[in-house]
Amino acid sequence: MNIVVCLKQVPRDNTVAITANHAIDASGIEPIINLFDEYALEAALQLNDTHGGTVTVLSLGDDEWQDQMRRAMAMGATDALLVQADAQYDLFSAAQIIANAIRHLGMPDVVMCGRNATDDESAALAPMLARLLGWPQVTYVTAITASDATSLTAVRQLEDERETVQVTLPAVLSIAKGEQEPRFPSLLRVRKFAKQVIPTVTIADIGAPSAPAVQIIDRVPPAARKGGEIIAGADVAAKVAALVDRLIADQAL
Repeated sequence: MNIVVCLKQVPRDNTVAITANHAIDASGIEPIINLFDEYALEAALQLNDTHGGTVTVLSLGDDEWQDQMRRAMAMGATDALLVQADAQYDLFSAAQIIANAIRHLGMPDVVMCGRNATDDESAALAPMLARLLGWPQVTYVTAITASDATSLTAVRQLEDERETVQVTLPAVLSIAKGEQEPRFPSLLRVRKFAKQVIPTVTIADIGAPSAPAVQIIDRVPPAARKGGEIIAGADVAAKVAALVDRLIADQAL
């Protein structure tokens, strides 16, 4: 089974700056693999461990992203492809580029994405890829088994129920947190792939996206959270009374 896993690089924390043209500036913040994409990679590796095949990690970004792709290969991915891009694309444009890259790779059996990215929280990449590729999709997947060479059985964790579905391949899956945590690469494998050359293509090589239909007209960082307040008092009863008085004054009670 040949699987492509889409990876996104995100900042480790949300202390980012907003540029004059409304782009996110994460300079100086450690980049990491999006957590849900690591769950997707782990799901792909488990299928690969059981059934064989290939696991190709695919991403869109600049050369800085190669270090995280090397980490993914140290975790067990067999191949990688980086679509070189310096600009920040809207989500649909990015989905078009990634769909073109998947076609460039030769159309796998399965494409996996994380449930959502921790920076934009859109959860829309997998549905967009399914539409662009013309494939069925299954979202919020927490467990996968291969039914046979032509289908997968997937468990979906919904808000108040767990659903089991069978999907015909090829298909797009978005992966949520399941029972298995992403594996840690061994030090030996980290060293092995430390200088791995990651294959790259340009957007011109695979096809440019259409003009963006959605444009960000404003973006502001979240308001800083106020610090906590310690309620003083001679004893617990006095502190509780002072707290109640404060909540009433703030119209919270």
